[in-house]
Amino acid sequence: MTIFRTWLFVGAALTILLPGRAEAHAFGARHDLPLPLWLYLLGAGLAVLLSFLAMMYFMRSPGDPPRCARLSLPNGLNAFLTHGFVRHALQAFGLFLFGLVLAAGLFGNQSTTENFAPTFVWVVWWVGFAFLQALIGDLWRLINPWNTLFAWAELLLARSFGGARLSLARAYPAWLGAWPAVVVFLAYAWFELVPDRSQEPAALAQAVLIYSAITWSGMFCFGRKVWLDRGEAFTLFFGIFARFAPVFTERDEKGRRKLCLRPYGIGLLTAKPLGPSEIAFVVLMLSSVTFDGFTETPPWAAFLQWITQSQALRPLLLEARDAGFDLYGAVMTFALLAFPLAFLALYRAFAWATARAAGKDQGARRAAGAFVLTLVPIAIAYHLAHYLSFLLLAGQLLLPLASDPFGWGWNLFGVRAFAMDPGLAGPSLVWGVAAIAIVAGHMMAVYLAHVMALRLYADKAAALRSQVPMLVLMVFYTMTSLWIMAQPLVKDPTVF
Repeated sequence: MTIFRTWLFVGAALTILLPGRAEAHAFGARHDLPLPLWLYLLGAGLAVLLSFLAMMYFMRSPGDPPRCARLSLPNGLNAFLTHGFVRHALQAFGLFLFGLVLAAGLFGNQSTTENFAPTFVWVVWWVGFAFLQALIGDLWRLINPWNTLFAWAELLLARSFGGARLSLARAYPAWLGAWPAVVVFLAYAWFELVPDRSQEPAALAQAVLIYSAITWSGMFCFGRKVWLDRGEAFTLFFGIFARFAPVFTERDEKGRRKLCLRPYGIGLLTAKPLGPSEIAFVVLMLSSVTFDGFTETPPWAAFLQWITQSQALRPLLLEARDAGFDLYGAVMTFALLAFPLAFLALYRAFAWATARAAGKDQGARRAAGAFVLTLVPIAIAYHLAHYLSFLLLAGQLLLPLASDPFGWGWNLFGVRAFAMDPGLAGPSLVWGVAAIAIVAGHMMAVYLAHVMALRLYADKAAALRSQVPMLVLMVFYTMTSLWIMAQPLVKDPTVF
C-alpha cells in the first residue's frame, strides 16, 4: 500500500538510481518485544503443530462438521433483512459511494489526504470492507455497483422494449475458467503496489472507469451473472472471503431466499475441487499481500542494494535512468509477477507431496483443488495483520473527508478539523493482534485441511499421512508471516 506512508531510501546507491518507496507499517520508532522474536516464531509454529496433533486425536471421523451448528435466522428478522426495500436501499447507497468516488477523484482537490476517493478506496473498501465480508457475510453481492447498474439497465431495457436483452449471452468458454479474474486482479495488485499514481485521486478515478468498462463489456458479452462468477475479480475475491463468514443464504422449500448461520470457516469446505484458474486466483490473493509485506524486509532492501551496486548492471541502470526509465517500477513489476508464480509452484509441490503421502492412486491435481480453499483463513489473517495499523490510522481521515469529500473547504458535518490520533495503533497492539490473527488463521487452516482430508480419502490412515506435507507448509508459513510482520516493527528483527 503506497498511501500515507513514510518515504524511505535504501542506501546511497539506491537513492541515486531508484526512487524510494513507502512503508505500510510506518511507526516512528522500533518496538521492544517482551520476548526475543525467535521465541514468538517457535511458539507460533508449535501452536499450529499442536493443533494438528489435537485434531488427529479427537477428529477420528467423520469428515463433516456437525450439522447442528447450522441455524436459520428467525422468520421476522429474515423477512426484514431480505426485504426488497432493504436490498434497494443498500444498492442505492453503494451507487452513491461509487459516484462520489468518481466525482471526487475527477473533479476534487488532487491532494491525496484531502480527497475522499483514495481514503475510501484503499482504506475503507479494500481493507475495512474485506474484514466485513469475512466477519459477516457476502455484502458485496448485494451492493456491487457494477452489478447494480447493469441489472437496472437490463430491467429498464426489458420493460421499455418488450423483453429486450442487454447481453449478447455468448457461451462462456469452459477453458477460460476464472483466468480473466486472475489477470484483472494481478493488474489491480500492480496498480496498488507499483506506480505512485495509485494514490492520486484522478488516476484512481480513471482506473475505476477502466475497470467499469472491462466489467460491463464482459457482462454484455457473456451475461451479467456469468461474468460475475467467472470474470469479475472483486466478486471472486470478496466472495471467497465471505465463504469464511457465518452468514450465508440458501433457498427454502418454496424457493424463497433465507439467511442462515454456520460456524466460521465451514463455507470453505468445498464438495468439488477447484480448477487451475481458481487455484491460481486463491494463491494470487495470498501472495500479493505477502509480497507487499516482504518489500519492507531487510532481504528486499539487500536485493535492491545488490542491484544498484552491481558493477555488471550499473552502466545499464545509469543509461536507463538517464532515459527516464522507472527502474524501481520495473523491479517491482518483475518481483510481483515472480512472487505468485513461486507461491503457486510451492503449493503445487506440496499438493503433489500430499497426494503421494495419501497413496499412489491419488492425483496431485485433485489434491491441489481440494485443499486450496483451506488457505483462505491464512489470507484473511494476513490481510488483517498487514493492514491493521493502516486501517486504524488512515481510517481516521474518513471523518474529516466525509465533511469535505472534494477538498473544497466544506464542513458538512462539523468534523473537518478532526485530527488523527497516532496512539490508536500502537506497536504493542498491532504486533499482538497480528501474532494472534496469524496463528489463529493457520490453526483454522489446519482444521479445514484435516476435515477435507477425511472427506477426500476414505482411509483415515491415508488422510493423516496426507496432512503431513500440508502441515509442514503451514508451520513454515506461520513463522515466515510473523517474521515478515516483525521487520518494520520490532527493535531487533534478527531471528537468531
